Amino acid sequence: MEIAIPRTHSNRLGASRAREDVEREVAKLLCEHRMEVSGREPLNAELYGVAMHRASLLELCYGRETHIDAGELDHHYLFRATLAGRCELESGNERASLSAGSLSVSSPSRKSRIRTDTACRSLLLRVDRAALEIKLAEMLQSSLRRPLVFELDISRTHSGAAVFHSTLRYLCTLCEQIEPSARDSLLGPELTQWLATLLLTQLPHSYSETLARGAKPPLPAHVKRARDHIAAHLGETLSIATLAQVAGVSPRTLQNGFSQFLDQSPADYIRERRIEAVHRALKADPERSVTDVLLEHGVHSFGHFAKAYARRYGYPPSATAKRGQ
Repeated sequence: MEIAIPRTHSNRLGASRAREDVEREVAKLLCEHRMEVSGREPLNAELYGVAMHRASLLELCYGRETHIDAGELDHHYLFRATLAGRCELESGNERASLSAGSLSVSSPSRKSRIRTDTACRSLLLRVDRAALEIKLAEMLQSSLRRPLVFELDISRTHSGAAVFHSTLRYLCTLCEQIEPSARDSLLGPELTQWLATLLLTQLPHSYSETLARGAKPPLPAHVKRARDHIAAHLGETLSIATLAQVAGVSPRTLQNGFSQFLDQSPADYIRERRIEAVHRALKADPERSVTDVLLEHGVHSFGHFAKAYARRYGYPPSATAKRGQ
């Protein structure tokens, strides 16, 4: 497959020969892992990387048979195109044998193990978990009710496989042609949004059928009134009775409307909107007190909220400023 990151980007492992050094450098760009290699000779591994907004494009070749235990990929999805050689991939209870031209996806919260042969070379697209999940929720017009999990081994005949390989080729060409001064703007948030949309619409995953059914019908007037009131009054106490009064319907009718058109109860909808609002506020002003931000957005049960926040983003509110994402 004629595709590669341009060699204007230097080999990140050019000065690393020992297994421990290679393992450490790869972990910086991919994830923490344990690696075993065959033989005792110095490694001549290659790692090329291009950073994007909440994503990165990487090309990796160890040049040796390896056994890698990557644990659980808590905070990102890893889309892998095998360029040469072979590898065996385990994710949870699934296994895949990959060769040149194969496409595979490692999803979060599933333990991953990889065994590569000497010739194995992979092109990897690493995308933040939150970026994909938020985009999917936006496309569904609803919060996610189950994990987003991509198929591990995507058939070469699947229409999305050709689209994905063409996308990788485009990204490699883009990285070669753009000037360094324009890299931040061209590889910024808009590109990540486009990539997330493409991955969610072209590759098979646990929400593919839901997306294929198309957008939901317009919201009924009473649901829209309640939703708009929630958006304008997140910092206040929002009871079902108050929302029903604003919407002009009974509490039962309001609850049924949210369940039918937003796939969640009013209480769950309010919690998700508060989680998103707190996340934005903490990113915008990392120096602010987390407690002040929570109270400002109507959060008074800190423990339950922190658990729900961590389920959404993979870390608690107090870690948001440190992570910068």
